[in-house]
Amino acid sequence: MPNFRAWALALLFSLVPLFAFAGGGDDHSHGPEVSVPVAATATSGERLELKSPDVELLGILGDGKLTLYADRYATNEPILNAKIELESNGRKLQMLATKDGSYTAAADWLKQPGKHEIVVSVEANGLQDLLIGTLLVSDLKPETDGRSWLAYGKWAAVGIAGVIALLVLFKRMRRRKGAAALVLPVFAAFLLGGHSNPGFAHGDEDHSEKPKTPVVSGVPAGPANSGNPAAGAAPVRLPDGSIFAPKPVQRLLGIRTVLGEPRDIAKTVELNGHISVDPNFSGRVQSSQSGRIAAPGGGFPAMGMKVSKGQILAYIEPAASSIEKGNQQAQLAELASNLGLAERRAKRLEQLVGSLPQKEIDAARAEAASLRARRAAVADSLFQREALRAPVSGVISQAGVVAGQVVEAREVLFEIVDPARLWVEAIAYDTALSGQVAGAAGMTAGNQPLTLAFIGQSYQLREQALPMQFAVKPPLPILSVGQPVKVFVQTRQAIRGIPVPQGSVMKNSSGETIVWVHASAERFVPKKVKVQAVDANTIAVLEGLQDGDRVVTQGAALLTQIR
Repeated sequence: MPNFRAWALALLFSLVPLFAFAGGGDDHSHGPEVSVPVAATATSGERLELKSPDVELLGILGDGKLTLYADRYATNEPILNAKIELESNGRKLQMLATKDGSYTAAADWLKQPGKHEIVVSVEANGLQDLLIGTLLVSDLKPETDGRSWLAYGKWAAVGIAGVIALLVLFKRMRRRKGAAALVLPVFAAFLLGGHSNPGFAHGDEDHSEKPKTPVVSGVPAGPANSGNPAAGAAPVRLPDGSIFAPKPVQRLLGIRTVLGEPRDIAKTVELNGHISVDPNFSGRVQSSQSGRIAAPGGGFPAMGMKVSKGQILAYIEPAASSIEKGNQQAQLAELASNLGLAERRAKRLEQLVGSLPQKEIDAARAEAASLRARRAAVADSLFQREALRAPVSGVISQAGVVAGQVVEAREVLFEIVDPARLWVEAIAYDTALSGQVAGAAGMTAGNQPLTLAFIGQSYQLREQALPMQFAVKPPLPILSVGQPVKVFVQTRQAIRGIPVPQGSVMKNSSGETIVWVHASAERFVPKKVKVQAVDANTIAVLEGLQDGDRVVTQGAALLTQIR
């Protein structure tokens, strides 16, 4: 029974793998993580980059075929329908334009390992340039599994040492047969398990069953195309945070850049404001007395309707009590009686011309005319309506009257504005801004730019702020009175910065302000920057950029989405 248990335990130990080693690499690294250099991991072929102040060329050599992408260096705009010739090792190639905007040619002789001096001439739309560079073709060798004779020799030495130890132990325990029968099988099992071939997992591979593909939000990887080495490449974010974007993807996204040029820019202060009316081209229609509203011949004007200066908008019938009306009617009757007597007296005196002084006749006539005018005035005040007329030409912005409505004196019935003549009123909490305004621009909540002209400012604080007024210059978008706007006031102080379009400035995952810089033909690097708004369309980068950096102006938001 002891022998059976010993050999069973030995068999169990022999089945257990004793050692397993994982080589360094993708998921088995034994050292600190090292930044991966920029590489065209998503595509195949040797790459060649040539640059000049006007042209940037990217060449990809794959399957004996050379593909060139020609772009303008400053803007990353593709150069189409160009005449491109390549010369290397005494041979010349005429590159042929393709439908996707690239240029191709067969170049089997460039596949030879080593350095190839390349000279490329480009002619297109008045552009002539000559670019010189070197294409390095590496001599690739087959990879090994990472095991060497040293590993096998190490395990052979361990096996020999184990056999020697087994013999020594056998000699010492040959007199103790029971103990030897139990110990020797177990020890032998350990030797067999330890002497088995160890397992290795080497690096530079992904051992999963499914292939991993870089995912880009909104930008799927293109189909593989043996004719174009970069056709199946997909953009990917590298470990250092930069973006590898193949040229076909750049053209699909419409990536454009601008050269950063530091310059003196007016220091800008951002203020909150709102749209207000121009008092010279706006007006209010108010009632001068209490009364009842009556519609004019064409009806009441509606909001948004254009009106002309002097146009009748409504009538007001004066409101009076019964006693007031009775008194006016009694006064009117008395004036009518006196007027009749005065007219008859004037007629009698006119018949006595020559026998009476002329002044008596004239006095009688004047008295009759006076009573006639007084009667007309009293009658008009009792029955005549007041016409409400437009003080200026413009558009009705407020109207809330109906027929029969009773209104009080000084009540606002209509408001008229000219939508082509509007102002902006802004509030400045920094009183030092007074007298420092050199220019201004505005932007609505819908990102519509406004051209502003400074009118003036108040020297009396309103709620601890300084009111400032600006005129909106044409062309004007559709604006509403009271609409909030942002006002960018340019002061007489200058700062040093690089102006870029507003669409160049992005936020990274940490909420930091960044811009994308075109570092090489297919690599974009995010740079943290400090910015200040200049106007509705321009932002000044104060820190974080260097002179000559190519800043992405179009497609920056799409680059930010690449993961």
